[in-house]
Amino acid sequence: MKQILIPTDFSDNAWNTILYAIELYRNVPCEFYLLNTYDLEPIQLISVVSSQRIGHLYEAIKMESEQGLKMTLEDIHNSKPGLHHTFKTISKKGSLVQNMNKLLEDSTFGMIIIGTKGTTGSKNLFLGSTTQKVVKNVSHCPILIIPDDSYFKEISAIAFATDFERMYHKAEIAPILEFAKSQNATVRMIHIYDKPELDPSQHYNSSSLEHYFKRVKYDFHVMPDFSTVEHAIQEFIEELEIDILVMINYEHSFVERIIKEPIIKKMTFNTIIPFLVIPADTAI
Repeated sequence: MKQILIPTDFSDNAWNTILYAIELYRNVPCEFYLLNTYDLEPIQLISVVSSQRIGHLYEAIKMESEQGLKMTLEDIHNSKPGLHHTFKTISKKGSLVQNMNKLLEDSTFGMIIIGTKGTTGSKNLFLGSTTQKVVKNVSHCPILIIPDDSYFKEISAIAFATDFERMYHKAEIAPILEFAKSQNATVRMIHIYDKPELDPSQHYNSSSLEHYFKRVKYDFHVMPDFSTVEHAIQEFIEELEIDILVMINYEHSFVERIIKEPIIKKMTFNTIIPFLVIPADTAI
């Protein structure tokens, strides 16, 4: 049975993410783990002198977390999830990233699904600060990012953006194949180039991808880097009506670039499609 971790802060965006996950895996036996983390703000700790008072405050936010998870479970059951879906709740003190990494050490999660929106509510912000931290610091599990106002629809086209600069490991490609097979979707590999031809190494790496994708529908697409990589990918998504964008997160990759704050502030991915970030296999 597939195990999926979904962090929630009880916002509308988090609820939308849960609904998306349920529909995405509607016909797949799954255990969904809903994680809520809590902690006191530094200003609360500074303003409270008594350790007993701090204990009371922690108890209060712990109860709030547990009650929020209980209400979320009730809402899920009322929304008619899949017949083979089970749901468990986890309430943990501390930071989201630390707790997620601890859970990944102790469990075999196949996917993290997290919602995102800009901290200012601006649609020009591709990743909110919390999601940015998760992508940057949680590196042992694929992460499916669900943008605000993104609602599940049938997945027919998956964009896999790559530069063919490295070899690919079976474990990195597996999440893409899983979506392609379960959704009967076409994988559209997009290469954004600053030179018109692939070098021998890139040819070899692209051939290895063809081997992985031989049992699913796939196409290769090349696009000139006519302004920025961000702009090129955006154009590709809109032109071919892409439903999910996929990238592998490795050193010096495009994903690494976009999780840096200066880049995030300049990003203008205004589409509302999900973004799957796959961790690089360190065995390569």
